[in-house]
Amino acid sequence: MKIPCIIFLSFLSFFSSTYGEEAKTRTCRILFLERPADAPKLLHLFDGTTFQEVDLPSMNFSPAYNISSGKIQLRLLPAKVEDPKTISPDAPSVEITADFNDLYLLISSDPDNKITPVKIEAISLDSERFKVGQAMWFNRTDKTIEAKFGDQILSLEPDSSKIIDTPFSSNASPNSGYFSAVFTYRAKSDDPFSPITEQQWWYDINSRHVGFIQNSGGKLPKIYFFRDFRS
Repeated sequence: MKIPCIIFLSFLSFFSSTYGEEAKTRTCRILFLERPADAPKLLHLFDGTTFQEVDLPSMNFSPAYNISSGKIQLRLLPAKVEDPKTISPDAPSVEITADFNDLYLLISSDPDNKITPVKIEAISLDSERFKVGQAMWFNRTDKTIEAKFGDQILSLEPDSSKIIDTPFSSNASPNSGYFSAVFTYRAKSDDPFSPITEQQWWYDINSRHVGFIQNSGGKLPKIYFFRDFRS
């Protein structure tokens, strides 16, 4: 009687590992920073298997959308098409490699694209590297940025990114609360740092935080800060 039991348990293990892995999905959340007034607010996302209508918010992340695992090509289209083979190669797209887990899709305007006037950039959300309670900052300017977030100091070279921990002292128990965010910048290596802004922001220990420092077309960069809470 022991042999059939062993065979049955082995089958369960095989079924769990094989079909459980196939059932895994990953998610993406979408953000359209500085979305022009005439830009689309809704589009259709195609992951090589399914179409789904998605929001393109500019002031917060979209809901989390399930997308296929493995190596895929994501495309954004104005409407669902019956035959995916007819999708124009000029449609905005981004390749997602198999090692991407969950991800963010950062959308920007591209008026020259006649299919869908946007560009797509994928940012990997690696839960082992970027943990709940941390903040990931992207300096998308040609300036060096220095900032103080509570007890944390952030230094970002042009076109770089960095992950930082809670803005509160590591000696205290991590908790949610308001903290002071002070930003400065330097345009050239021999320039002194000049102030950008000082703000009070809310830190949520149960969320990831994502910040973008963008060129504004003027002297001072623009700063955006978002919370990504997932139940």
